[in-house]
Amino acid sequence: MYPDSTSIRRVRRGLAAAVLLGGVLISASPVARAETFDLATFEPPPGTRSETAHAVGYTVSAPTTFAVYAVYRSVPGTGDPARDFQDEWQAIVTRVSRQTTELRTQTVDWPGGWKMTMGAAKVWTPEQRNYGALMSVFTGYGVKLSVLVKYNDDLYRPDIDRFLAAIRLAKPAASPSAPAGPATGAAPGALTAHEWYRSVASTWQSDGYLRYRYRFGADGTYSFMKEWWSQYHHLDYWFIEESGRYRIEGGTVQLSPEKAAKLLRDKAGNARGAPEPVALEPARYRFQFQQLYKETLILSPVTGQTTVRDGKQFSFAGDGKSYYFEPPSRCEQRPAPADC
Repeated sequence: MYPDSTSIRRVRRGLAAAVLLGGVLISASPVARAETFDLATFEPPPGTRSETAHAVGYTVSAPTTFAVYAVYRSVPGTGDPARDFQDEWQAIVTRVSRQTTELRTQTVDWPGGWKMTMGAAKVWTPEQRNYGALMSVFTGYGVKLSVLVKYNDDLYRPDIDRFLAAIRLAKPAASPSAPAGPATGAAPGALTAHEWYRSVASTWQSDGYLRYRYRFGADGTYSFMKEWWSQYHHLDYWFIEESGRYRIEGGTVQLSPEKAAKLLRDKAGNARGAPEPVALEPARYRFQFQQLYKETLILSPVTGQTTVRDGKQFSFAGDGKSYYFEPPSRCEQRPAPADC
């Protein structure tokens, strides 16, 4: 039997202080017009529907308000609901937005042998400004499945209630096996297929962003760039630019940097002051590829320790000791196409 409104209300009360618009009250209700995506069956919310290989979404918007729903395809999980939630929150929410309030979570039993962890916080993006992010992550049978709702007005709460109440989960056909690393012969071509990047929230002045980029050349050279800025110093853009050579050995890639410098530029890209030297940091990573929300390059330092180059936060959802990088969208490529 599915949770009734009383049991879900306890979850909602524990989260209400963290979410922008209060909690969500879920009352069990029959599915009026069910849709199935991957393992999830639900009543589609109102709005414009969109679908990718990794998620199905619905968007409702007015001149000053919006609600965005997304159901993500299941991926391998850790079996730990709290860890699965934190990994998904980072991969889906804080990777592209800045969290502005404390994140609160609570885990409850969900029918069919699943655990559901719900969490909520205020977040901010330049495009959508302030809004509430409410995420539910379902853990079970070796996988995790995430549902995210973003909204900025209480008027959407009845629709959100109905949407969440109608979610049903099926067991996966078979438990997923651990992903294998890429074959040695295919690795160089896979590495050079894209420029790889990741973005994280910056702790500099507690209000900014960091972006890391790798580019591996077919000639055995690589370039790396770290860029960061703060809203409190929004005209200043700092960069670390590094280049060197790399070598593939089995399922690992060895980086041998040859030069690196720290630079300050203005918003137009003009240099401000002289470059500063940066210590060279050789490193070796195990690497593999997974199809998560998009094609993902996973770098795991063989030492098990963070690197200065890649930052102090391990961020991949699988082992907690890896960094993940994605191909940039077309207009995020460097240099950007002329029509962007």
